[in-house]
Amino acid sequence: MVKISNSIDVHKLDDLQLKGLWVLDKLADSKDRLSAVEIADYLIENSNISVSRQAITYALEKEAGIVHKNKSGYKLMETGRRKLAAGNSNSVIVIESGKPFSAKNVVVKDIFNNLKSPIFISNPYLDINTLDLLFKNLDKKKQTKILTHAVADRPSGIFSRHLGELRQEGFQIEVGVYSNSDLHDRYIMDDDFFWLSGNSLNYIGNKESFIVRLGEDIRQSMLSTFNNRWKIATKI
Repeated sequence: MVKISNSIDVHKLDDLQLKGLWVLDKLADSKDRLSAVEIADYLIENSNISVSRQAITYALEKEAGIVHKNKSGYKLMETGRRKLAAGNSNSVIVIESGKPFSAKNVVVKDIFNNLKSPIFISNPYLDINTLDLLFKNLDKKKQTKILTHAVADRPSGIFSRHLGELRQEGFQIEVGVYSNSDLHDRYIMDDDFFWLSGNSLNYIGNKESFIVRLGEDIRQSMLSTFNNRWKIATKI
C-alpha cells in the first residue's frame, strides 16, 4: 500500500485530525489499529508534537467515515486517506460521483497528455473497459506497461483479443499479471509524475474518489517496486 505519509512533513499539517491520520497511515504496516494513546505517544516521542489522548479522540471522531473504531483502536479508512492527501497537496483532483464520461475524457486525458514514455500503470483488476480508456486517452506512441493482479476475461479470450487489436493499430501496451496478493494500489507514473488513484481506472467516475499527485520519494520507491514485480509477472 502506498503510504501518503511518506511524502508529508507532519509538522506542516494544518490540524490535529490530519496529524492523527498521518500516524495511522505511517504505522499501518506495523500495526493494523492504534489507540488514541498510541497515536498521541507517537506524535510526542517521534515528532515532538505536544498532544493529549483526549485531543486525538476528539479530532478523529468529530468527522464520520475517516476512521473505523473498535475495542482495538482506530483504523484509517479510504476517506481518511483521501483527506490526508488533500490536506498535503494542491495537486488533488476530486472525481465526482456519477460522472464517468467527464472523468475518463477530461481528467484522465489531461493526466495522460502530460506523461512521457514510458508510462507505468498499476491497477489490480483489468477488463476491456481499461483498454477502452487507454484507446481514448493514450498516445499510441507512448510505451506503456500495465501491472495487474487479475484480468476479467469474460467471455473467454475477449481481453486478449482486444489487446491484440490495439497492438495491431500501433499501441505499445504490455500487460503483466502479478499473482501475489500484495498488489493493491492504483497509480499512474512516468519519470516525472506519480498519480495515486482512489478508484480503479476501468470504473473511474462511477463513484466519488480522488487522484492525487505524490512526491518524488514515493515515485522512486514505487518505480522500484513496479520493476521488481514486473520481472516475475506473467506477460499477456
